Amino acid sequence: MAEPLRVLVICTANICRSPAAEVLLRHHAMQAGIDLDVSSAGFLYDGEQASEMMAKVMGERGFDLDAHRSRLADCDMVAGADAVVTMERRHGRELAARCGPRGIFTLRGLVAALGDLDGGDGSARDRLIAVESARRPGDLLGDGPDEVADPFGKSIRVNRRTADDLDRLTEALAVLLAGESST
Repeated sequence: MAEPLRVLVICTANICRSPAAEVLLRHHAMQAGIDLDVSSAGFLYDGEQASEMMAKVMGERGFDLDAHRSRLADCDMVAGADAVVTMERRHGRELAARCGPRGIFTLRGLVAALGDLDGGDGSARDRLIAVESARRPGDLLGDGPDEVADPFGKSIRVNRRTADDLDRLTEALAVLLAGESST
């Protein structure tokens, strides 16, 4: 049996977007029948719980973030991942400066790149290699429409909107990694 695909999800503090995306991607991967080992990390905190607001929003969806504790991203985590998905381009730039750019994408950017591939031929790893080789040097520069906005400190409505966005993106990513067309 093949080793599971390893995906590392990154946001600023690893208390809002990345823990939500981690549980959602794990859920959608299971539904799509793809074996993913999903983890998350960030840059600010180590050992902190998920934000109260995001924990509430994810609880409304049936996901429990109570056991989540933030982790600080490091180069060993990046090197051990088949794909690193970030919420913002600046997260990718920070990781690329520290650890090299291999396998780092914004979540929305990776979904778009996989969706642009001709068919779902080959393994998920093969498709990740294909999108990595097609990357443009400026894909992580500046700010862009491929970012997921940070809901920290904002209203429940904003947190729900972010969770909706992450739900759609992680479902699409799981489907695309499984080799199916995203709808």
